[in-house]
Amino acid sequence: MILNKRILREFKDNIVKYVGMMLLVLISSMAIVGFANSSDCIIESGREAALKNNIEDGNFEIESRLDNGILEKIRKLGVTVDENFYVDYKINDNQKIRLFEERKYINKVSMVEGKNSRQNGRVIIDTHFGKENNYALGSSLEVGNKKYIIEGYSAVPDYTLVIEKLEDVVANPKNFGIGFLTSEDFIELKDKKYSYTFRLNGISYHKVKNILQRDGKLISFINSTDNPRINGYMHDSQRNKNIAVMFGFILFIMIAFMISMSIINNIDRESPTIGALYALGYVKKELLRHFMILPIIIVSVGAIAGTCIGFIIEASFSQTITTYYSLPIIRRVYPPYLFFIGIVVPILIVIIVNYKTLSERLKSSPLQLLRREKKQNKLNTIKIKKFKFITKFRLREFLREIKGNIILFCGMSIATFLLVFGIGINTGISTYIKDIENESKFEYMYILKLPIEITENERTEKITLKNLSIYYKVLSQDMDIVLQGIKEDTNFYDFKIKDDDPGLYISESVGKKFGLQVGDSINLKDTTETKIYNLKVKGTVKYSSGLYVFMNQKQLNSLINESENYFNGYISKDKLNINEDYVYWLTTNKNVIKSAKSMTSIMLPMIVIIIAISTMLFVISLYLLLKLMIDKSTLSISLVKIFGFNKKEIDKLYLSTSLYTVIFTSIIAIPLSYIALKAIYPSLIANMQSYLQIGLTIKDYCFIAAVILGSYFTSITLLKKYINKISLSEALMNRD
Repeated sequence: MILNKRILREFKDNIVKYVGMMLLVLISSMAIVGFANSSDCIIESGREAALKNNIEDGNFEIESRLDNGILEKIRKLGVTVDENFYVDYKINDNQKIRLFEERKYINKVSMVEGKNSRQNGRVIIDTHFGKENNYALGSSLEVGNKKYIIEGYSAVPDYTLVIEKLEDVVANPKNFGIGFLTSEDFIELKDKKYSYTFRLNGISYHKVKNILQRDGKLISFINSTDNPRINGYMHDSQRNKNIAVMFGFILFIMIAFMISMSIINNIDRESPTIGALYALGYVKKELLRHFMILPIIIVSVGAIAGTCIGFIIEASFSQTITTYYSLPIIRRVYPPYLFFIGIVVPILIVIIVNYKTLSERLKSSPLQLLRREKKQNKLNTIKIKKFKFITKFRLREFLREIKGNIILFCGMSIATFLLVFGIGINTGISTYIKDIENESKFEYMYILKLPIEITENERTEKITLKNLSIYYKVLSQDMDIVLQGIKEDTNFYDFKIKDDDPGLYISESVGKKFGLQVGDSINLKDTTETKIYNLKVKGTVKYSSGLYVFMNQKQLNSLINESENYFNGYISKDKLNINEDYVYWLTTNKNVIKSAKSMTSIMLPMIVIIIAISTMLFVISLYLLLKLMIDKSTLSISLVKIFGFNKKEIDKLYLSTSLYTVIFTSIIAIPLSYIALKAIYPSLIANMQSYLQIGLTIKDYCFIAAVILGSYFTSITLLKKYINKISLSEALMNRD
């Protein structure tokens, strides 16, 4: 069709506008495909490794080696059981490594770098621990009195999240890692802890657990679905993917309306030509096809380029997961649905939105088009009398461009949410670190195998701890929680619980994470004894480190059927002289703070990407939408230039109005974004053994305002140059 020769000219005449739209589509497709593909690569690689390496169905730990008779009972059920003994060794004051015997059947090792020669005197360590502490391949690692050559970096399916205790909030590879030795080397180690892994092969968990409860004293028993070391990366990856796809679809719809606005402006500008074409015999179908060719090309190019770039840079998007979780080598996958979402979906959305909009616009008769007759906007009939000319003109201009302002509001709201999201997460982590530093009054927490007596004083106190679990509906699984008994006159907490008070006091972290309030009843499960404690929440206390609930120590001892003076731990300001053979766990405040601070470096790449994308969206969407409004007013701008208005007055008439839209949008969008973030926030941190209080400081609000206004004035500066180029002859060329 000869008419289509105009397409290239239209593109060249408005190259900045169309390239901007192409960039918006590209960014949207890139973000969707990049985030979703990174999640798919991680999930698929993790699943393949889990299947290949025979991931466990669960594990349990007992106080002493399991009797062969008990093992035989379990195996007769059809359950596969493997020894998974380990030894914790201190490399130095700040580093600890957990050494396992090399696995033969369940939870086998995946090599990430180096090799596994299975020779004595060699050790394989997890990747993050090795790289964070600069343990190069070929270097030596001294454990006890023996040196081992580091032969490779590895990952295992039961320690994708390398944490010392299930209750730990975050992984800290600087302080804790795992390693694997040959059977001969492992036998020589002392102080083994007796852990076993199992595969059920269709048998019920409860049958295994019942045998263990009758015949062996359990320390812990956990199935794989409730184990954060195993499943955390899948939950986080799936969450990232869902959020990216949702926002991508919203952006595609916004872009489609922006393009339809541009085409409508073109139709309004060239309506006499279109009317003449109708008169010459062109039909609506042909014109509709003509006006849709360019937007389809623009969106197709942007979507294809964005999808390709998204696949190329998926590693950058997956960095938040891969730098936190210890995973095998990530294999690239190219799922067909992402090509559909990244390329086909934006094209379909643009076709549907533009077809509907253009069909409505091209309904006019040839005579109406020749005369530039347009349907009167009802808002234009609103009487504005009590204002000066400039104010009336700007109000009228705002009402005339109400649809454009609504799209501008939507576009800015999306960008604002992304900005609030990035900054809010960063502030949440910073606040969490400060709270831990301010609340912790003890430096060491000892959990004992046996109650070793040490003289108590104002710097050392006995405590009772009980590891329990609570159902978490966000993940649809149980989550570990610690019930701690403290003395009435404790020196280490800012709250007191009297000896005659049987009430349960929950930390703010527990209350917010699980949605609990004073007066609620909660079920705390003891997985080792199949007991459920139904307790009523009497109060909330300020405590941020981990998921803790508190009772008076005497009341807790009574609850768990222990003597009044029973204890199984100490909290102290000083390091205690306790034989390590009697210590089950040792937690230091210094390591807790270090672990919390490590979250900042882990989350930083994602935060930077989100803030960068939101800033680009601000600049591009503001520029394009305001330019579309100016394009619609080209004739009137030319006229006011003829009437002698100077540049400053013209900018005031046509550009200053948009500042009020931007300010209004910011006032509405920032609090709404904050509310929306708080609503989805529980699912974002669902896997964390803590709760990060989301919030925005005055400094954050100032930064958000600076980004928005900076983007606005950048766009306005570019648009002022564009307005200056509008010729006075436009008014003469387009006269009726």
